[in-house]
Amino acid sequence: MNEKTKKFLKISLVVVIAGILDFLTETLFQEVLHVPLFFDMVFAMAVLFVYGPVASIFTYIINVTIVCIKMKIVYGSTDFVYLYSLSAIAIILVTWLFVRKKEKFKKGINYTFLIILTASVCAALCSCIISGLINFFAYNMNARSLDVEKIIFAFTGDQLGVLASSIIGRIPITVLDRIITTFAGFGISILYTKCLYRGGTHQGD
Repeated sequence: MNEKTKKFLKISLVVVIAGILDFLTETLFQEVLHVPLFFDMVFAMAVLFVYGPVASIFTYIINVTIVCIKMKIVYGSTDFVYLYSLSAIAIILVTWLFVRKKEKFKKGINYTFLIILTASVCAALCSCIISGLINFFAYNMNARSLDVEKIIFAFTGDQLGVLASSIIGRIPITVLDRIITTFAGFGISILYTKCLYRGGTHQGD
């Protein structure tokens, strides 16, 4: 087995494990602890920092596939969950625009913090717009009752229309979720990278 094949298999295994871990993390925080945040991309962010956007997107696809299978079994419908992959892809790509040049992280902790914070906020705003549009067009068919969605739709009222509520209502939750998730993913990526170097291997592109 040549080195390229070994590298591909290693990354594939990491992606599958990360996708499963994201599903478990999302389930724990949303359905067990009832925390009004998403927490569905912690490990996808870790994969992004180590292996780049393509591997990160596949990590999310694995997660959302498991979610869809679960919802189909439990509720009989996927409830348009797969459409939110557009939001996740936007988050990954926008974040990557800021963090792709890893040499910037060598400029110090403060600079690294600022880059990741900026990436998180920009990605969150893109996510709010895309997810808000998805909610708007699928609003009458949205049957999920997670705590985070109750907070989002609490903004719907006489002052704000459904579209504005779907976008603006997401901003505080999504920005906070993006900041926590991205920094958590960055931390996990550092630990993972250190383990790779200890094992005598090298970080992927």
